[in-house]
Amino acid sequence: MKILLLAVSIGLLSGCSKGSGGGGGLPQVSKGLMPLSVGNYWSYSKVDYDSASGLPKDTVADGIYIISEVSVNNIIYFQQNQTSITNINAPSYFINADSNTLQKIDSASQYTFFKRVTTDSSLQDTWTDTVTTHCKGHNLLVGFTDTLTIDGRSCLRNEVQVADCTGAIFEKWEYYLKPGLGFIRIAHYKAIGSGGYWLHFVEDLTQYHTD
Repeated sequence: MKILLLAVSIGLLSGCSKGSGGGGGLPQVSKGLMPLSVGNYWSYSKVDYDSASGLPKDTVADGIYIISEVSVNNIIYFQQNQTSITNINAPSYFINADSNTLQKIDSASQYTFFKRVTTDSSLQDTWTDTVTTHCKGHNLLVGFTDTLTIDGRSCLRNEVQVADCTGAIFEKWEYYLKPGLGFIRIAHYKAIGSGGYWLHFVEDLTQYHTD
């Protein structure tokens, strides 16, 4: 698995191409929480908030795009690009590990990015954080059983808590996903020195294309 991860993360996949089976049989494309196919995209309106007043200060566009696919060990991985994330040094990939689990590969790590859970507030995965503004700690993926209706869509909720080397959580990401459609809302929170968090930005789905 480490060899696979390193090959994917640094782009050494010249021997793998779209539709290549890598050794007999058709490549496996799992159906799951997020529809993954080259050409699929999700466009968002991103609203940034002022840390002092809590009021909206500007609005920009963002988007997630499935730009290519590769076959490794007879499994299809889908390369994704998010417009607002510009500090990634290597390709990033999604895979539906099963009908309840969306995984991601980046920075030579494979981890659970979103999961449908049956136990509320349950820890689903941890992986090393790569931030430079704090001493490096871990990301913690927490799943919830409650749902939120956004624009008439019933969404599952997960939260990524970003902890530094002391264990202090200095930011949180909330993801709201409609199974079979994709992420409907993404929200980011930053810690307040006196305790609690303030809303840094929220992104809401405006249009999409899925096959």
